[in-house]
This record gives sequence, structure tokens and C-alpha cells, in this order.
Amino acid sequence: MTRLIILILAAFASSAFGQGAHNTYPFTVVCPDGVVVAGVSATVTAEFEGGYTGDKYAPNYNWSVSAGTIVTGQGTPSITVEVGRQDNGALSVTLERTFMEAHFPEVQRSASCTFGVVPLPQARMIDEFRTGGKNCEEGFARLDAFFNELANNPMDEGLIVIYGDTRDSKAAGRRAKQLSNHFTFRKFDRSRVRFVRGIERDGGATQFWMVPVGADLPKIDEASDATNITPPTQPYLYATEYIDGVAGCFGNLYDLAEYAKVLQAEPKSSGRIVIGQSSQAKYRGNAREVIAELSGHGVARNRIVTVYKYVRPNRLLEVTELWVIPPKRSTSVGWIADDGTELTRRCPATTQYWRRAC
Repeated sequence: MTRLIILILAAFASSAFGQGAHNTYPFTVVCPDGVVVAGVSATVTAEFEGGYTGDKYAPNYNWSVSAGTIVTGQGTPSITVEVGRQDNGALSVTLERTFMEAHFPEVQRSASCTFGVVPLPQARMIDEFRTGGKNCEEGFARLDAFFNELANNPMDEGLIVIYGDTRDSKAAGRRAKQLSNHFTFRKFDRSRVRFVRGIERDGGATQFWMVPVGADLPKIDEASDATNITPPTQPYLYATEYIDGVAGCFGNLYDLAEYAKVLQAEPKSSGRIVIGQSSQAKYRGNAREVIAELSGHGVARNRIVTVYKYVRPNRLLEVTELWVIPPKRSTSVGWIADDGTELTRRCPATTQYWRRAC
């Protein structure tokens, strides 16, 4: 009789938590390999020996973490943990498993794993110098060093912060233009660097920052939005062909591709190109080359006017000037002198021709 009872109990155990040697339903908890960067998400999963989960006995899964937050998967064999941006060191994950039905004491109840968390990358300032002052060449030298740093860290983003100078209201704009010119001059990928205009402050500074992937931008007191700028109403000299000094320090860099972008951004404006040459033949040759290049950049021929300006045979005087001529106002009559300047007089609407006085 006793033997029969033992056999009945053994058969019950085998049917309730059987499947051979797996009646303990052993499992392990698997964490990510290596380390995880703070501020990202990680997946942690329970793996069951032989694939035996005991699901038919309605197990309950209760996860807990030593840091971070469980964002999905609580109550299931797999969870997603969001690691806190300030977390650092080791993060432990534990799974407690229970069954709705009675089970033998040897059934495994819990398992844990641990993975490392490294700090969130931090933006770092690698250079700072004055925004104002006559230090254009110094700015270019520092920007070249910044280019090298970006080249050595191809996954990082560059950030240039230009704080204005309270003693010079035009310093920030001038510095931004100089640095932008140098990007063009060096043919460096502008998409890798973000420009931010900071507020004006005493002793305004220009800063170069490296921002690794996942890092927060540094705290910046940004200047108010200045995108709604009134389009120019007077002709202005965009650039002069580089002859002396440092290219890009004194206004826009002479670059026909950039000049074409300006004309395309101002579709009602026109381009006026003053070419100083010692002969008509040289002028016509230069004019053909400039017009062909602008056409290649999408500027229609009827939007370009070239002007011959005689100069003595001296290479220092053979200059090409790129002018932008805004659309004329209906309330005035104007014309352009050979040097590119506009002469304007207020005239009656009935005036049918241009002249120097009404």
C-alpha cells in the first residue's frame, strides 16, 4: 500500500512539473554584453533551459532594477530598462518568478544579472577667443585647429558659439561671416558644425565645442531670433576678387557658387559684375567665364549684367566685383554707376526715362 502511494505521488509530480529533468524549470537572466551608455535603453531577457518555461502553470514575472526605470515588459520574460542620464557604475536586474499553482521547493524562483553603465558623454570646449577686435587671421588659425579636431573625431558634432561684444554691435556678425568664409575657403563640410549666436556680453567671446554622440549641448544664452531680416533695398558689394591680405577677412569670400546662392535666395534681384581689365578682349574673356560658371549654378543669363571698367595694365588693379542689385522701388527712379553704386532720385511717376535729375 505504501509503495502504491509513493508511485501515485511520483506520477503527480511528473505530470505537474515534469518534462524529465527539467521539473525545476531553471532559467537565467541575460544582460547586455559590455557596458551601456547612461541615458539609453537596454533589453534584459530571461532564458529558459531547454525552452521549458512552465507557461501552462501561469507563472508570474516580477522584475526589479537597482537603478533606471523599467519602461516595457513588466510581467513578461523580457523587459526594456531606461538607464538614467545620471546613472553610473553597475546596474543590477532581478527577476522573481512564481507559479499560480503549488510547486515543489526546488523550482527556481529568481535570477539576476549585472551590466556596467558608463557616464553620458559630455560636450567639451576646446577653444575660446575674442569675438571683437582685429584678429581675423587668429580666428582662421584657431578654426583650422578645430577642423583637425573634427577630422580626428568623425562621429562628433562641432558647435561654434559666437557671443556678441557690448562694445561693438557688429562684432558677432563680422566674426560669423569670417568663419563662414573660411569654411568655404578650406572646403570643409559645413553640415558637421552648428553655428549659434549668443547674447552680447562684456568682452564677447567665440567658442569652439566638440559634442560627442548622445551628449547634451552646453547651456547657451542665445540671442533673440533674427531670422526676419528686412531684405536689402540698396545695391551692395557682395565680394571682390581676392588680391591682397587674407582671403575672407574683409567681407564675403569671392566665390561664385556662394554668390549664385545669394541671387537664388533673392529671386527678384539681379547680379552686376564689374570687371576691371586693361583691354576689352580680356574683359570679354573674363565675362564669358563668370557667366558660364554662374549658369552652371542655376543663375539665368538675363539676371546678370557685366560692366567693363578700364584699368591700367597692373595686376593689382585688375579686380572683379560681385554686386547684388535689389529690385527697384516703384516710388523712385534709379540707375547704376560704373562703380556699382546706385544713384537715385525721387521723380514723378510719369517719368519715362532715367536721368540724373527730375
